[in-house]
Amino acid sequence: MFDTVVLGGRIATEAGLREMGLGLANGRVVAWLAPGLRPAAAEVVDATGLVVLPGLVDAHVHFRDPGLTHKEDFASGSAAAAAGGVTTALVMPTDLPPTLTAEDLRAKAALVAGRAHVDVGLQALAVAPEHVAALAAAGAVSLEVFLGDAPPALLLEDSAVLAEVLLAARAAGLVVGVTPADDAVIAAAEARLRRPGGDPLDFYRSRPPLSEATGTARALAAAAVTGAAVHLRQISCRDSLVLVQAARARGLDVTAETTPHYLLLDETEIRRQGPFAKILPPLRGEADRAALWEAARGGVLDMVATDHAPHAIAEKQAGIADIWAAPGGFPGVQTMLPLMLGAVAEGRLGWGELVRLCSAAPARRFGLWPRKGGLEPGADADLVLVDPARRGEIRDADQLSRAGRTPFAGRVVVGWPVATFLRGACVMRDGAVPGRPRGQVVSRA
Repeated sequence: MFDTVVLGGRIATEAGLREMGLGLANGRVVAWLAPGLRPAAAEVVDATGLVVLPGLVDAHVHFRDPGLTHKEDFASGSAAAAAGGVTTALVMPTDLPPTLTAEDLRAKAALVAGRAHVDVGLQALAVAPEHVAALAAAGAVSLEVFLGDAPPALLLEDSAVLAEVLLAARAAGLVVGVTPADDAVIAAAEARLRRPGGDPLDFYRSRPPLSEATGTARALAAAAVTGAAVHLRQISCRDSLVLVQAARARGLDVTAETTPHYLLLDETEIRRQGPFAKILPPLRGEADRAALWEAARGGVLDMVATDHAPHAIAEKQAGIADIWAAPGGFPGVQTMLPLMLGAVAEGRLGWGELVRLCSAAPARRFGLWPRKGGLEPGADADLVLVDPARRGEIRDADQLSRAGRTPFAGRVVVGWPVATFLRGACVMRDGAVPGRPRGQVVSRA
């Protein structure tokens, strides 16, 4: 009956942990097994003492492929994902060329086969409404809109066009991911602060919470007018959370994400790590971090994603003398799960909250549930075996991303992924990613 059985562990669900086994066949979960049952199977995975998590769904990654592959590509980025227990990565459209049309989307999809170690969903850039229907038909899992602090070719500055894009997305059944910012706020702050060799923290001060909150308000106003489904990217401050709460109270179809770095790092990191801690929007202070944790536990924030945004070390080093010269962004897809397991060990989150934030909620929002994000019968057999008692240190030397280093290097956490399975096949064991790439392009259900 089964190709594989996973026995002896505890399954993590949104409701908490359950002592059950799993029966897998043809790449799917086909049964939950009562404790003590040992049915016949070609392979038995002993999960004694381990927690069996549904594979993580990272809703926000930049794998830099095509066109920027000196930073990352599908092979290196997906290997890092597998090492970190991420079995589905939703890839942003900000490559060269950007993913603007159905033809761009199909060309990008062709790069995945035989190279990706995890499944990949493709997100498309929306700067005008005319391509929306074709992008939906071609399999885009979302449309992405950048309201500020992005290269001009990526920006959607006209609010009337924004409304048209949202209406087209609603008709096509697509969620619109919005990266909120206000370039007028940023320009005024930069005029005061930008100078070579200045305090690195001045870069963070040039992107105050007002910029993000103003962009958030603009996105929510457009959502209210159009009735579109909107997902707010990389929320970093409590001012944006207040706006999300108000929008929810009005019945708007809005979700929001934050990242491990906004939960765990503060603004002083840019003084300690310089350009290797440069990120957009910036890291904030303790009050914002506390608000984000409360929102993650309380459901105001729906999910945790990584904004995995690798750059070559030499590119980052350009900011050592002048922080303004370095690109913003750093890797995260390999470190998210260890960091969130550390939060569980510290009592900041429960197992059910971890499953909701990192697996189930992103799968639901982007149309991949129930095949992704859970381990109920019928789901893809994407799972991660976690040792909840293992102490592990996050190290630069272990990172599989081409970025080569992580701002979390040296952090010790309790809880560690020891094996990752994609559709029932082991794609990571003890940090190594063996065998041929098995990843596929996934689309909305």
